[in-house]
Amino acid sequence: MSKLDALIDSHEQMKRQFQIQAQELFKELAKEFWDKNPGLTAVKWVQYTPYFNDGDACEFGIGEITFTNAPEDELENISSWGEYEGENEDIFACTNVGYVIGSDREYHKQERDALLKLGDKIDPASCDEFSNAVSQLDSVMLAMFGDHAQITMTRDGFDVDEYLHD
Repeated sequence: MSKLDALIDSHEQMKRQFQIQAQELFKELAKEFWDKNPGLTAVKWVQYTPYFNDGDACEFGIGEITFTNAPEDELENISSWGEYEGENEDIFACTNVGYVIGSDREYHKQERDALLKLGDKIDPASCDEFSNAVSQLDSVMLAMFGDHAQITMTRDGFDVDEYLHD
């Protein structure tokens, strides 16, 4: 039994070390992202394991990554599905910055206009890269922030709130 206990302990230590290294790497990625996007104030996403999946396995996943220029007192108006629900027309929240900037759809007008006002203070390519990185790191995100969580990333760090879903 002592060999098994030692193996289990070793496994737990490796998981903790992985989590520490993943967090450090993610912080570096976040710093690079913020350096390229001074016009953004926050990035939000939800991550959770669904309670029901029509008979299929319920697997942990990360929702759409939402980028915004909302000031801190408006972040609560960014929904978990990535829309700004406030009144300020200069605030946007979107999941695909490059698409919205290039879109001529009336549906994207407010977001597009707000994004275009930022000019070179936003880098659509780095937004796409960041979104892809987070989406591919689901086991890392689970280890870092937990299940059933809503994450708000700002230049100051991460805010993790419980995410209630059906």
